[in-house]
Amino acid sequence: MSCRFLLNCCPVVALLACAGLVGCSQQEGALPVTGALDADALSEKEKDVVSAPEVTILDAAWAGDVEKVRQHIAAGTDLNMRGEDGGTSLHAVAARGNDEVAMLLIDAGADVNAKKADGGTPLHSAAFFCHEKIVRGLLANGADKTIRNTAGATAYDGVAGSFEDVKPIYDFVLQIMGPLGLQLDYERIKAERPNIAELLSAR
Repeated sequence: MSCRFLLNCCPVVALLACAGLVGCSQQEGALPVTGALDADALSEKEKDVVSAPEVTILDAAWAGDVEKVRQHIAAGTDLNMRGEDGGTSLHAVAARGNDEVAMLLIDAGADVNAKKADGGTPLHSAAFFCHEKIVRGLLANGADKTIRNTAGATAYDGVAGSFEDVKPIYDFVLQIMGPLGLQLDYERIKAERPNIAELLSAR
């Protein structure tokens, strides 16, 4: 893939990084949960009812808040709830890179092939940001690596070129998402891109 093609995809990749975050709003009707969920302290009737936390599943996933994600799962929250860009909680955590939250969502049945408005899947996000454990978890649970986003790129295409060619894209994404907490370790990403590419190119 040429650098020109990757740079043309820059807005798409930026949207990828924003997975599930743009326009996230607080869930209506969610009840606050105070204290830890201690099963021994709950009556039999109360054990059957778990309220979702006030923070949305999208925001909880982005923040890597394991306990709030667990509460959402227990409360039966729609794990495939969409942000304004069509991103789900799995898109958000795949971009941010919290392995534990990602596997919680995957194990709970989150759609591993959900597409955002730009056609990107959680695998596109996890691959581009080089979160190997999440990439492996997605692939092991049915993620389709042949899916192309609206720019025509697969998850593999996002890591196929050299780091130097695509560094301007990472810079652009960091400029947009840095204020929301995204941190990029360029040395890690540079080292991991070939490994992710090999993993995605394997039959």
